Amino acid sequence: MSMLSLSAFAGAFFLLAHSAVRGGRRRRALLFAFLGLVTFGLAGHIIGAVSFWSALTLIARDLGIGLMVGAGYMAWNKNKHVVFLFPGILALGLSGALYLTGVTVSKVADSLKNRTQAHAEGQCLLELGPDDDISEISAILKKHGARAEKAFPSISLSEDENLAQYFLVFAKEAVLEELMKELRADSENVDQVDFNYQVNLDPLESKAVPSDADSQSFLTNDPMVKDQWGFDKTNGDDLHKALKKIKPKRKAIVAIVDTGVDGKHEDLKDVFGKSSGDRDGNGHGTHCAGIAGSATNNKTGVASYNFNNKFITIRGYKALSDSGSGTIESVCQAIIDAADGGADVISMSLGGYSPTPPKAEVDAVNYAIKKGCIVLCAAGNSNEDAKLHAPANIPGVIVVSALNEGMNKANFSNTNTSLKMPIAAPGVSILSLKPGKGYVSLSGTSMATPMVAGLVGVMRSMNPKLDTKGAYEILHNTGVQISDSDRVGHAINAVTALEATMQGR
Repeated sequence: MSMLSLSAFAGAFFLLAHSAVRGGRRRRALLFAFLGLVTFGLAGHIIGAVSFWSALTLIARDLGIGLMVGAGYMAWNKNKHVVFLFPGILALGLSGALYLTGVTVSKVADSLKNRTQAHAEGQCLLELGPDDDISEISAILKKHGARAEKAFPSISLSEDENLAQYFLVFAKEAVLEELMKELRADSENVDQVDFNYQVNLDPLESKAVPSDADSQSFLTNDPMVKDQWGFDKTNGDDLHKALKKIKPKRKAIVAIVDTGVDGKHEDLKDVFGKSSGDRDGNGHGTHCAGIAGSATNNKTGVASYNFNNKFITIRGYKALSDSGSGTIESVCQAIIDAADGGADVISMSLGGYSPTPPKAEVDAVNYAIKKGCIVLCAAGNSNEDAKLHAPANIPGVIVVSALNEGMNKANFSNTNTSLKMPIAAPGVSILSLKPGKGYVSLSGTSMATPMVAGLVGVMRSMNPKLDTKGAYEILHNTGVQISDSDRVGHAINAVTALEATMQGR
């Protein structure tokens, strides 16, 4: 049908040009034929097009081609063909613009369609009002063959009236959406219903960046420090020289909310504190833990900012399975456990696409902040705006983007300056631990986040009253402005951050 419509437009404008050149007594008949062919062409596109945009694009194309046919006929007969030529060029240009716009819109739509958030099969999170009881919705649950259990049983109403009223609801996947619809309709008892969305990791394997550094030039005696370019670029050695002369007010607890941590690793066992996530079948959490606070100046493996192991205790909380996946419920439970365990700093190198952060995750982060935790989250590795990713887009957290060895934004890193507390740290080919006795280099905002968390842990050890706002202001004000600071914030400077913390305590 499209080719018939194109032929109709071409024939119509040939007749119009012929009418202008040799119409004579037949001009009226030629004009009627012109209108008939144009009408036929328009009808063909309108009836056969898959969308209004597609019809408009094809009509502009055929109009342009028809005008160019008319211009050619006029030029052949040595008449003023510009009357047809310029409108034809404009129509073809419009057709091209419409086509490109349509392709772009389609790609964006397909991208959004493909990025629908996956959820744990047959599960949703239900929040009741503070004065409501699960028995009040038992009829709805029974109707759909569903059951419910407390999502966060350790939290009482007096501790947090939001988290205490979350329930994990289990139902057959086929009826889940209808069940959720009915629960939402019960506004008298139900405050919130949402899927128990999945949360995943996306680290990037990589080779180590060659270093010209000599391990003898560092204060610490860890043999692999010469291969830790990020430690060097953030003035880690100068930090060590400053820390050698001072004592902390107390050790700070840095909680790694992740896949767990191999607390028996040779470069962690002396700094690891008893915690529920003391095993790691994935490796991601152990890698992050090593960056945040591996044993340092112990003649073993890598170095962290935790000089002589005096400033940080690492704890692990398992939010994700050994496959690197979890749910909103499992992440929230790990955050709660870390906060209840006395964490000073929570480092979360996890998350996913979620333009609106899940309310349960917001409530869990707020619970941790109320408990005195400083929460840091990875910006994400999708090379887009971190405001589209949770938990990075939860208010009250420090959001960390990744830098490459040139101290520019890593090509995979999300930007973070649309959020209130953006900061940046090395995140490409970062050498750290893997379960057992191993070491590996990985890339990602996952790696940049614990580097900042480790620094904040040292700061908190010097000033236990330091809160999130104060910590961020120090990181930002003492950080280095780089060429990409408008997109990822300032790059951390470890020693100047310590100096500012000491002055303000």
